[in-house]
Amino acid sequence: MGSRRRAKIVATLGPSSSDIKTIESLIKAGLNVARLNMSHGSHDGHLKLIQNIREASKNVGREVAILADLQGPKIRVSKLDTPLELKEGEIWELGYEDQIPNFKGQKFIPSTYKELVLDAKPGARVLFDDGLLETKVIEKKQHTISIEVIVGGKLTSNKGINLPDIKVSAPSLTEKDEKDLYFAVKNHVDYFALSFVREPQDILKVKYLLHKLKVDIPIVSKIEKPEAVENIDEIIKVTDVIMIARGDMAVEVGNHLVPSIQKKIIDKCNFKGVPVITATQMLESMVHNSRPTRAEASDVANAIWDGTDAVMLSGETATGKYPIETIKMMDKIVEEAEKTPKERPFLRNIDLSSVTASNQVAASLIAEKTNARWVLSLTQRGNSCLKMTRFRPNVKVLGVTPSLQAIRRMCLYWGITPYYIDSAEDDMLELEQKVLQKLKTEEQLQNGDKIVITHGDGSFFKHGTSNSVRVEIIRDLRSKNNSKQDSSQHLRQKVEFERGHIILDTDICASCQNCISVCPYGIWEINENKETRINEENAMQCVLDNTCVDRCPTGAIEIIPKMS
Repeated sequence: MGSRRRAKIVATLGPSSSDIKTIESLIKAGLNVARLNMSHGSHDGHLKLIQNIREASKNVGREVAILADLQGPKIRVSKLDTPLELKEGEIWELGYEDQIPNFKGQKFIPSTYKELVLDAKPGARVLFDDGLLETKVIEKKQHTISIEVIVGGKLTSNKGINLPDIKVSAPSLTEKDEKDLYFAVKNHVDYFALSFVREPQDILKVKYLLHKLKVDIPIVSKIEKPEAVENIDEIIKVTDVIMIARGDMAVEVGNHLVPSIQKKIIDKCNFKGVPVITATQMLESMVHNSRPTRAEASDVANAIWDGTDAVMLSGETATGKYPIETIKMMDKIVEEAEKTPKERPFLRNIDLSSVTASNQVAASLIAEKTNARWVLSLTQRGNSCLKMTRFRPNVKVLGVTPSLQAIRRMCLYWGITPYYIDSAEDDMLELEQKVLQKLKTEEQLQNGDKIVITHGDGSFFKHGTSNSVRVEIIRDLRSKNNSKQDSSQHLRQKVEFERGHIILDTDICASCQNCISVCPYGIWEINENKETRINEENAMQCVLDNTCVDRCPTGAIEIIPKMS
């Protein structure tokens, strides 16, 4: 059922991956969250892409989340008639694009940012084209700033401008972003990404706006400015998800600092139970090549070992030659890395003050200690499943819900397999019965399997069943190999001895170990597959008192005395 991978894959869709057939292939390859880059394209184009994603999901039978990534106050070079050649030591003027007529034929670089001159200060660095070109402010004038070229090169239209030493006054949510946000809300996206976040107020402003619109859509805060790194603790408190956007971050703070910042942010997010996405250039070489470099594979694996909830692809899937192969490769690398997972946090170090969090962690532990096959987390909005991810459960977790919105939202949650059941949203009993029947029909359960069922959030509170945990043992199924056989032909172990014989129906045994706990003779044991078996040598000591028979919850044990 789905991938064995626990961490999720976010991928940007674009010209290489916008048609329904390709998106279907991406979903089958392991795509969990489709990212729309609102910096490029029109609303008509984005609407068509949203429709294609939903249609592809329907065709494949697997939902994916849609993440609308807002552009934010991205500062760029304006449209140039011809590329500019910046040479080391030269002095250029930099200003807002309305000054172009005043500097015809002169060394002038036009910018799309109106407040550039106001924000600038002497001595500050001004970087172009992801930091490939470096300059320094030497003088601030009325309409322009004079900059000296430190590292030169060719500068073309629309290249990014970074101001790592300058506090930019532009708001994180621009006028364009507001229009994009209204569009995305109207078309039911599942997440928003807010670019160039600097402080908690940036996120709260968007939350206030969404609240006025009466919608509840999680916000992904992109950490790419030095101010955001400094304010990370406060930002984590108010955001829903963190994205470590390593591209602009590297330009702003320096490549050498990115790995340690990444590790620290992931640790903080893991501790607080906030999902975190690691992004930018993870498999960059696969834009042109069918295989990644060894360094890229190690980068992805290290993000998993750091504890990231998701990894993200950008140009690799949006404009690259091998979008499907890239998803498949990412899936392989992540799955292999997860074979040696990050050590889980100690319970004493986890904030379990929330009743829901305590309940979900308890369910996870019970499932592991009882060797359960599944944890079924019945949820209405997905919140309880998000709490479950905090402890990084080893047992597979199904996030069972009748809500498509919750299904899509859970596509980003580490270790959660979203599982849709068409049921009345407030009928917990019907929901539980339907999911058990569906799992049995799909042969995801066998006799003797233990499952842990937990009821989480939403209107389940009305029924007094919220925040409950119980263990169920499946005992009303015949195994696939024996479904057409008579009940007397089940798989079983039989031991005869002087006083009678002992029979264990291994087809329905739950390996609950009740028999082991009550037998003083060591007649029952657990083999290397964690299955209960009769120790034939010790069975000769059985005194036929039927205590183990009485304690067996599935009726798998039978003791028959020998007739005298």
